[in-house]
Amino acid sequence: DAPARATEATVVDVVSSGRLWHAVLRADPTAAAAAVARGAEPLRVVLLHGILQSCSCWLEVACALSLRGHEVLLLDWPHHGRSPTAAQIGVAMSADGFLLSLERLLAAVGWAHGPPLALAGCSLGGVLALKYACAHPARVARLTLVAPAGLSEPAWNLPFHVLSRLVGSLPHKLAELCRQTPTYGVNEEEVVAMAERLRPEGGLRVVVAGCDLVHTPHEAFWTSLVPPSNFSLHRLTSHWWLCSHLFGLRLHEEPGCWERSAAQPRSRL
Repeated sequence: DAPARATEATVVDVVSSGRLWHAVLRADPTAAAAAVARGAEPLRVVLLHGILQSCSCWLEVACALSLRGHEVLLLDWPHHGRSPTAAQIGVAMSADGFLLSLERLLAAVGWAHGPPLALAGCSLGGVLALKYACAHPARVARLTLVAPAGLSEPAWNLPFHVLSRLVGSLPHKLAELCRQTPTYGVNEEEVVAMAERLRPEGGLRVVVAGCDLVHTPHEAFWTSLVPPSNFSLHRLTSHWWLCSHLFGLRLHEEPGCWERSAAQPRSRL
């Protein structure tokens, strides 16, 4: 159980100066060796939180994955948690600026090259994971999206449209980011192409909330891209509940989200 054994996950790198606050959790060597012995390759994992959250929403999942043989990167977005502001790290207050901060962080920790990654994100973190996967297709082998932004909202979703205008009018730096909701510059054709690339290995996993008025579930769109086993609709669940109960989704117990067959060719990047 991850909460009880969290102290067994060792933080090997914590940085809070000049870039995003982040921590890299070491992979349990025994679990990693066991995965290799059964023909699996534990991937490095990057976990991305949503707006008005911090990396703590993924902490229990991160500890569970480290105990299952994965290296895990946790981070706080600009203006969130323990990270500096966007201006302090030299990026724009936008989805593209946040994506740039992620790219720089991956380069700083040595994860910009080598074997591809397993990315997971909720809400804003979901759309930023999508944007990274579309921009760097060879770098992402597995993608898990929980209540992701990135798709247009229907006209009937009046609560979303009213709330987004209200939040976008507030005199706060985060309002600049919220004005880009819900698509944050995502191109649906790129998402389809990315999903098609991941389809042969079942590399795309999507979890949505049926009562989500922040980012509606877009069930028809996602079920056209992933097999039924890779799509979960929690019908009586809200956006905020889903994004604040990530460990309860038990995604860390799904090897397909975080590892691939060791027989698959490794990236030459």
